[in-house]
Amino acid sequence: MEREFAFQWHITDLCNLRCKHCYQDRFDAKRDIPVDIWERVIEDIVLSLKTEGYTGLDINITGGEPLISPLLLPIMGFLEEIDFVREVNLITNGINLKTLYPRLRSYKKLNYIKVSLEGPNPEINDFIRGRGNFDRVMENIRDISERVILMYTLTRFNYNKIEDMYNLGRSLGVKGLIIERFIPLGVGRDIMEKTLGSKEWLDVLKIIANLFGVNWVELLPFKAFFIDLQDQQILGALCNLGDESMCLMPDGIVYPCRRLPIPIGDVKTDNFGEILDRLKAFRDQLTKFSLRGRCHLCEINDCIGCRALVYAVTGDIHSEDVQCPKDICDRIS
Repeated sequence: MEREFAFQWHITDLCNLRCKHCYQDRFDAKRDIPVDIWERVIEDIVLSLKTEGYTGLDINITGGEPLISPLLLPIMGFLEEIDFVREVNLITNGINLKTLYPRLRSYKKLNYIKVSLEGPNPEINDFIRGRGNFDRVMENIRDISERVILMYTLTRFNYNKIEDMYNLGRSLGVKGLIIERFIPLGVGRDIMEKTLGSKEWLDVLKIIANLFGVNWVELLPFKAFFIDLQDQQILGALCNLGDESMCLMPDGIVYPCRRLPIPIGDVKTDNFGEILDRLKAFRDQLTKFSLRGRCHLCEINDCIGCRALVYAVTGDIHSEDVQCPKDICDRIS
């Protein structure tokens, strides 16, 4: 039986944009770690995963903005040589994509390039990501669209434009569309009031359900969605807290999730096998018995609400998920 591990690796805080919803609160390279240290860290991660019976590793590299970091190409180079690493994806704002892609395409393990876009037109997208961003991104992805996945973060600014984003993605010929929710962290705390409420999230579920002819109730447990535009199917993402994923920060600190900034360990000093145990223990203590409010009583299997949202909004990881629309809808039982 295959057992896979995946993580999101923020190789730098450095960024060339200042988006309104960003979960960062710093944008420099002061926390960056030299490549030779990262090589040793990844070797330890791979060895520990093999020892624990994992069969492969997938990595999403991001920042900050990875395409402006001098670390990116050396990191891509040594990952290319590690058989245990199955695939690498890049998460980028797309500003430098056209310039760098001729060099990136030589890496055989590079799978998809995930490009952030916050709306189907300049008016919506550029309000969040900055003037001129939409047109530049459109130009930069046009010739490589089959390798691109659009990443769409939902706030009250744009949550009702999902169908337009779906149509834009199809017209561009991109692989797919990832739909995630805004979590008010970093500079994003300044627009906390734009976090979706339960009514807006219910509208999102209904829009997605209508696009694919499914019952929106079936989508309740999912925290994000991947719309595969080429194969015309939708995949829901459950909460992935636990010992099969993590977030790795530029200074080596491990979080259980990028939007849940609770330190679990430091890969520069801690054995990664111990970090795996802590990731599992962290998830294991988040049972329905430990949660409060509606989450404590909820009968939906494998759902503990979004702990990242709860923590960002209330500061208490065990509070109920106020964004869940379940109680609006006839208190499903």
